[in-house]
Amino acid sequence: MAGNVILEDLLAELIAFRGAFVLQNAHGSMEFQGDDLYLNPTKEWITIYHEGASNPESQSHLHLRRAMLRSARIARELEETPHLQFFQTPKPSGESTLVWYFPSFYDYQKGKADIPENQKVYDAFVDAHGGEFAIVDAVGRGETDRLT
Repeated sequence: MAGNVILEDLLAELIAFRGAFVLQNAHGSMEFQGDDLYLNPTKEWITIYHEGASNPESQSHLHLRRAMLRSARIARELEETPHLQFFQTPKPSGESTLVWYFPSFYDYQKGKADIPENQKVYDAFVDAHGGEFAIVDAVGRGETDRLT
């Protein structure tokens, strides 16, 4: 594994990229995205809300149980935008149920033209952090590679 990260720090960095979360299981999938997302962490959960709602629970939002996200790995396939898979195991293995899609590398309305800015953001992320992480509790902040 490349390093240890704190889930809250990793998610804060990812939502700043304005990509998309996808929750998936055998029954289907759900996409959650927006340019106005923020984190609301508690001891057991990190909730991601849209800003500006008088009651954040009244709009689509995402509750993530901290203990269920223990590692992550970037998956990259030829001619597809990469995504970060989250796993419940200490080392990435098995099926991921939460995926983060980096902003699209391609403009499909322009015949799949490259979007170099999005590719640069991804490349800088990988250069800085690698492609695989162990997710640790915030209590161990002094012993981790902080992402901010």
